Amino acid sequence: MDVQGFAEAWIDDWNSHDIERVLAHYTDDAEFRSPVAERRTGDGVVRGKEALRVYWTPAFKLRPELHFTLKKAFAGHDAVSIHYGDELGREVIETLVLGSDGRAVLGIASYAD
Repeated sequence: MDVQGFAEAWIDDWNSHDIERVLAHYTDDAEFRSPVAERRTGDGVVRGKEALRVYWTPAFKLRPELHFTLKKAFAGHDAVSIHYGDELGREVIETLVLGSDGRAVLGIASYAD
């Protein structure tokens, strides 16, 4: 797998503000976990592609300047960790556990303090 290419495409798709391009990286039953999701959902988990659509779509309206900058990509066993910065100056590492088709079945976002 071309980890750098995967990470660049993932970043480009987020920066396009096109939710369908973002969701193309995830399986229908994917889960996403993050401390931001915890504040919005209570348990920090968003389950399923349709729930991800509902969860992420408002981000493009709430943050019209949303922009990620790739810092580094890391290869794992059936996983990719993407270190990026956002337009708010935050440092994030998002780990995507990949299914056999190369799409994420689980995404976990971790933010620097």
